[in-house]
Amino acid sequence: MSRLFLVCVLMAILCAFGRDLPVSTVAQLAAQAQSDAVSIANEPHHKRLLYTNDLRLWDVTLPPGQSTPPFRREYDVATVITGEGTLNIQRNGELLSASAPNAHGSVIVAEHMGAPATYRIENNGTTEYRAFEIENMREGTFPAAGQPVTAPGSSLFKENRSFTVYDVVLKARSPEVMHNHMGATVIVLLAGTLEQGGIGGTDPVRISQPGQWLPLPRFQTHALTPVGGADAHAIEIEVR
Repeated sequence: MSRLFLVCVLMAILCAFGRDLPVSTVAQLAAQAQSDAVSIANEPHHKRLLYTNDLRLWDVTLPPGQSTPPFRREYDVATVITGEGTLNIQRNGELLSASAPNAHGSVIVAEHMGAPATYRIENNGTTEYRAFEIENMREGTFPAAGQPVTAPGSSLFKENRSFTVYDVVLKARSPEVMHNHMGATVIVLLAGTLEQGGIGGTDPVRISQPGQWLPLPRFQTHALTPVGGADAHAIEIEVR
């Protein structure tokens, strides 16, 4: 019996009979499902884009009608949605919520360090689901939150123990905006065109396609400028 088939059988049992099984049996089945789930690194819909001491960045693509095998999450994660699929998401064999479209530009943060979980994701919609997942690789104590970045066009969107997330909207033809992030940061473009000023003597970098991204090391001041006649919209995820 393959590992994947065994996981699917166990999850089906949990969903169908979990409420009528003894607590000890449910716990054993959940533990077995988690132990047989694949690592996120071996989940074929997750493509790793970046791996540093601070974070891992994954590009997740799930076409209509496809699903992931059960896979493990072991680190806190922030998800930036750029493609609006309609998902069924199971966590430890239980459906999280009724399937619904995911809004472009929405951000979901979840905590898994110290509480790993097994997930299975199915896209039962008609459009492709695409997202960027940023994992915080910290395994010890999380630092206290600092003062949020204050800069024109930037607003605090979400935060938890692992991430500070900013919504950045720069109006067309507005001047360059400069600010500093204390933690490693990933910028994901949602709309428009952004130019990041050169860092450490490098040339400026321009991103113009939704889903393009830029990394920033910790303690790095950077400058952003909207380019062209349209507003630029991006999400900045700072890792604590």
